[in-house]
Amino acid sequence: MKMNQKTSLLSEPIPYKILFPWLHLFRVFRLAIDFQKILLAIAGLLMLSLGNYLFNKLPFAPEAPPTTRIASIQHTIQFPPPSSSSVPHSLSVEGLTGLSASHSGELLSPATLLEPMSFFTRPVQTLFETGASWSALAYATTQLLWAVIIWAIFGGAITRIAAIQFAQDDHIGCRAALGFSLKRILSLVSAPLLPFAGMGFFWVLCLLIGLFGNIPGAGGVIVSLLWGLAFLFAFVMTLILLVTLAGWPLMMTTISVEDSDGFDGLSRIFSYLFGRIWYFLWLAVVTLCYGALCLFFAAVLLQLMSYLAYWGVSWGMGSAQAQNLFQQDQPTLATTISLGWGSILNLLFSGFVISFFWSASTVIYFLLRKCDDGTPLDHVYVADEEQEEANELPLAGVAKSGEPIIERPVGADDASTDEETQTEENS
Repeated sequence: MKMNQKTSLLSEPIPYKILFPWLHLFRVFRLAIDFQKILLAIAGLLMLSLGNYLFNKLPFAPEAPPTTRIASIQHTIQFPPPSSSSVPHSLSVEGLTGLSASHSGELLSPATLLEPMSFFTRPVQTLFETGASWSALAYATTQLLWAVIIWAIFGGAITRIAAIQFAQDDHIGCRAALGFSLKRILSLVSAPLLPFAGMGFFWVLCLLIGLFGNIPGAGGVIVSLLWGLAFLFAFVMTLILLVTLAGWPLMMTTISVEDSDGFDGLSRIFSYLFGRIWYFLWLAVVTLCYGALCLFFAAVLLQLMSYLAYWGVSWGMGSAQAQNLFQQDQPTLATTISLGWGSILNLLFSGFVISFFWSASTVIYFLLRKCDDGTPLDHVYVADEEQEEANELPLAGVAKSGEPIIERPVGADDASTDEETQTEENS
């Protein structure tokens, strides 16, 4: 009997994902290759580019604004691909992949995966520059607010789709996901902006210490004595800033998963990061390593597609004529259209990076929540609009077919009908 129990125990598969929940991170690639998420990511990038183009026209915009790119992740896919001029139709190693050693190093670095956060971190960096002009601060604030709004809509929609797929292995469309994020736009926007209000309070305290320096004679001594308080206020601001920058994607995910408000999204992430900081760092390291390999694979796949398309067309059109389609020194309509297809390839790659970023943030949130309070990984808020509408109406009975009959509230017309019926019965 004991031998049979041992044999049955040995034959059962080991629940690796229960013993090591972080193995769920390897599902991110499958979540990220969803075409709907990539489409939402591309739409977000286009809206960001449109906003930056309009912001550069504002009166307080810098004289030499940064170059606005549609796909600002990394332009890695080359179309036409690099090829050997001496061997027109050969599949060279560089032409096959389009990735030199330097490109491979860039793709395998965390910078590519963390590039989506730059939409949030770059304006914040400008806000904390010493000696920044009021126009630069206004421009950075405008960019920050626009980035928060755009990713609240499109990032919230991506995390909503990813949450439903991860927790329930179900799928919702772009329309339903965008409707979810638009209804909760205030919560999604307020969550990452609330910490800046707290930082502003401590910044005002530091500012007041600085004002003592304007006292003639004794100002410098007073400020020197109060440096300790300034360090204390700065320590609090440092903690708030680091948690905000690291937890901004998780705040979006919290609202998408829990259907909570901005304060709950903020408080949950502060609790998770302070309470499970080492587990969070481990999840981040695993995600960066795994994500770098996934992005490298996606870039090689797209570059190979670019090369084979150019290789096949050049055999029919001729190498010289095909190359003339990409002569930028004498741009024509054909050149513009051809280069536009190369931009589409880069948009697809950038959309995949954005989709991977938000999908990974969703899975990391589920794992942090499971580690902190033991909530099952399959727990996610599901809005059932039809059920809510049905609950508003009372059930009068059950028909023979088994379907409930919904009775309307008694109104004036119903009351008059009842009186007529009673009159007929009395007569």
